[in-house]
Amino acid sequence: MPRLDHINIHVVDGQRMVTFLETVLDAREGVRPPFDFPGHWVYVGGEPAIHLTVVERAADYSPGIVNHVAFGVYDFDEARARIESAGYPYRLTGIPETGIGQFFVEGPEGLLLEIQFRR
Repeated sequence: MPRLDHINIHVVDGQRMVTFLETVLDAREGVRPPFDFPGHWVYVGGEPAIHLTVVERAADYSPGIVNHVAFGVYDFDEARARIESAGYPYRLTGIPETGIGQFFVEGPEGLLLEIQFRR
């Protein structure tokens, strides 16, 4: 059965994006194979779930065909503390009739990140 293995995001400032992901997801940068192009692998729950490829680009991405990336389920208080301590803009919402809440966090370079939690 197919499953999502990882996402790849093209970024201008790899370390800035790593810091964002480590802060809001409690993720960690980890081992990355020695590709012939610059990048970072960020591990979520011990898995290399986010691959960052460093590229040159003149401007941030505007919203497009992929609107956001979602991770969950996190503890509300811990997630909120991480997001607020870093000062990233966010909005709080939820999925109707499910008991699942959502933080939509605005990250570097136009990335919108959803963090789910149980109410």
